[in-house]
Amino acid sequence: MRRRKFVIVSVGLYLVFVGGAYYYLTYGIASDAGQYKDAETRDTRAIYEDLAERYDSIINRDEQFMFLPFWRKDVTKQLTGDVLEVGCGTGRNVKYLNLPGKINSITFVDAAERMVEETRKQFATNFPKYQFAKFIVSRTEDLPVDKKYDVIYETFGICSYEDPVAALKHMQSLLKPGGRIILLEHGRGTWDFINRILDKNAAPRAEVFGCRWNLDVGGIVRESGLMIDKEERSHFGTTWTIHAHREEDELPVEPKKRFLIW
Repeated sequence: MRRRKFVIVSVGLYLVFVGGAYYYLTYGIASDAGQYKDAETRDTRAIYEDLAERYDSIINRDEQFMFLPFWRKDVTKQLTGDVLEVGCGTGRNVKYLNLPGKINSITFVDAAERMVEETRKQFATNFPKYQFAKFIVSRTEDLPVDKKYDVIYETFGICSYEDPVAALKHMQSLLKPGGRIILLEHGRGTWDFINRILDKNAAPRAEVFGCRWNLDVGGIVRESGLMIDKEERSHFGTTWTIHAHREEDELPVEPKKRFLIW
């Protein structure tokens, strides 16, 4: 009897919390009919040079709350052959890599030199004996096309590009025939009230983090000419996982989309 009462009270409190949070988000934060200034496109290198040494401590709590390490692990499981990570940041994916495993070589690229140095440190700590890793300071759009890759992947980087469509088009020129691009990104969600919150805070967030978190990730990928093999969305649709290939490569057509609340 006590257990039943405990369950009933717990469920009731949970529903009150969820209902209150929904009301607050919908009518408190997101109901303002005013026009919000959108985040401007910009070269974000200076922002990330400044954030590099403290970046992980800033975002660790949010990533843990959203269980994003599980998403990062899932991405790294898909890596095979010669691999390129663009927008590598501070190397937050490094500890999830299975090296050597199915990976022949791996190259890390970021436009911010201090970010690349943080990745180099992470890699040296986790894989001190691995010899087929390379670290490059460069914008993705400026990478030479003389080196080709089986898989190019990026996690939460599309939001920081000055021209994300151009970046994705250039990534395609870096792929081997039959190569794949894997993206784990954040952007617009599937709920209007969530998108209003993202829009309202887009400009101040971009000012601090160089991140435009209200972009239509799927639309950007399609505009770049990529063919989507898999598209999954979670966290109210704001977290996107996309597997894609070049139009000229004969790979499976786009399947049904899968949406996860969390």
